Amino acid sequence: MIFEASATMNQLVAFSFWTLVASFLSFGIWSLIGLTHNIRLARATKLPYVILPYSLLGAPWQLTQCVVVPVAKLIPKRLTREWLPLLLLNEFWHDGYEPFGRIKADTFLAASPGGLILYTCDPDVSTQLFRDGNFGKPTELMSVLNIYGPTITGTDGPESRLYRKLTGPFFSDKTLRRVFVKSVSGAKILLAALTRPNAHRKLRTLSARLSLNTLSQICFRNQTDSDLVKALAFEDDIPNGRTLSYSEALHGLIDNWNAIFLVPHWLLRLSPFRSHNHAAECYTELGSYMDQLKREKEGMLSENSMHNTPNDPCTLLDLLVQAGLPSPGQANPLLANAQVIGQIFLFMFAGHEANANVVVSVILLLACHPHVQETMQRDLDRVLGEKSPDTWSYDVHYSALMQTTVGAVINEALRLFSVIPVLPKYVPPRSPWPSISVQGQQHLLPPNTIALINTSATHRHPSYWPRRLSNTAEGDPAWTDIRNDPCQRPFAAADFDPSRWTEIDSAEDNDTASGGFLKPRVGTFIPFSEGSRGCLGRRFALVEVCAVVSTLFKTHSVALISGPGDGSDVREAWLEARRRAALALSEGTEFGMSLRIERNVPIKFIPRDQEEMPTCRF
Repeated sequence: MIFEASATMNQLVAFSFWTLVASFLSFGIWSLIGLTHNIRLARATKLPYVILPYSLLGAPWQLTQCVVVPVAKLIPKRLTREWLPLLLLNEFWHDGYEPFGRIKADTFLAASPGGLILYTCDPDVSTQLFRDGNFGKPTELMSVLNIYGPTITGTDGPESRLYRKLTGPFFSDKTLRRVFVKSVSGAKILLAALTRPNAHRKLRTLSARLSLNTLSQICFRNQTDSDLVKALAFEDDIPNGRTLSYSEALHGLIDNWNAIFLVPHWLLRLSPFRSHNHAAECYTELGSYMDQLKREKEGMLSENSMHNTPNDPCTLLDLLVQAGLPSPGQANPLLANAQVIGQIFLFMFAGHEANANVVVSVILLLACHPHVQETMQRDLDRVLGEKSPDTWSYDVHYSALMQTTVGAVINEALRLFSVIPVLPKYVPPRSPWPSISVQGQQHLLPPNTIALINTSATHRHPSYWPRRLSNTAEGDPAWTDIRNDPCQRPFAAADFDPSRWTEIDSAEDNDTASGGFLKPRVGTFIPFSEGSRGCLGRRFALVEVCAVVSTLFKTHSVALISGPGDGSDVREAWLEARRRAALALSEGTEFGMSLRIERNVPIKFIPRDQEEMPTCRF
């Protein structure tokens, strides 16, 4: 009997072994057939192409890269430098233009067993991809945003156009006037928080809470300035029946996005890991907040209807909830419940995350460049005078500010810290082969080709954004030392040069001037995408950031904190503090759901009338 059991066990082991061998062989054969087919398609396009062992977006790579990447990095770089960077999505921002420079092409294909991917940083090609209706969005990839329901970004075609049609009217000058006023009042509250001891340790969190409060006041009317004061003091109100505050739920969800998207929520709740339980809690709590918003608005609209009070939609929430209610003579509403909640979430997330990141990058870049900060403050004094911030307005001051160093600093920060390092497009299946023009030559793209527009590479393309000498020539050779440090890639702090936006070279072929302010060539500056499917909230974001930056720096300056052990004198100490700050702005920047500066930089805000910053002159 023991002999029979042993024989049975041996048979099971043998069966498992040969099943595993057969699976690997089948996968290998499938990969070889797929790779051969995709190489043939790549050749047919007559575009330059490289061969990759995996598809960047395929499941095999997503499941194995945690093992493959450390091994690949042990191989001599000369054997991996042309293909490995193309598989490291999280490194796209750090690599910038380098992969394109090595391949010597601004547009090329990558053929792998999983399909074809077009990589481009060519502004002409990007413009075609943005504007040509034959190119859609890869909805399977973008569905990561549909965790509560379909969203304007996570869908394509008629459905996405419906969401855009419904929400587009909200982003009017009327709304932008409120954005400017609310951003100024919110920035004053933020400034009080930033002048507290060790506030720099919470810089990104404070900025995110400000941005969320501003967006919520404008779009949903569910927050007030009093709520912001509490949020920035980390004393948020938690309503009865809730376990997390509004901001805690949203920011906790963002921090745990991968787990929430990939793992069933019931499994997260049962997991022995506290982080998984917290992720499920954040998802449930935020869903409850959004559902409550929707139900309360439905009640208000129904009450208005009963009293024959006309509904004048003044918030984004009004537009969405109205679309989710049946209209007279209509059997079904335009939007189902999940579609309404999906849009609420999308604007709640995307509408504040990017803005907070831009504000943080502006503050830290100005801390590293005191001379730029001083120039900007002179422009603020000239445009705003001694007027109280309560009297500033969108109509009078916004455009004027954006044509000065204020606008130059914001645009340069957006150039260096793209909102999203890569923007995806897609050739739908079973569609005719659309063509793109590359340097005057037409190339047909096969169906199912994914196109990745690399905004980081575009914004650092040496032909359109050359490194100017002014940044190192004016008595600051220490930047050269930073640029020679490979750990400082991609040299964001060292390459920060807002004067490129205001010092126009009339002989430059790629750019034209508008009112003395740089107007980049089409396709070379795309922080918010372009074309008919560009970011609806672009102007909202710019108005908010402009108002916040102007309010912070009209009365205060930001300075790096340098410790006594940083150098033998004040200058050396400050230069060492700046070197560490520059490292945080490069090595400490990570791309998850957005591009974030994750590393803390010791800074302090100082009233301008008490300013003692001798290092500003270095």
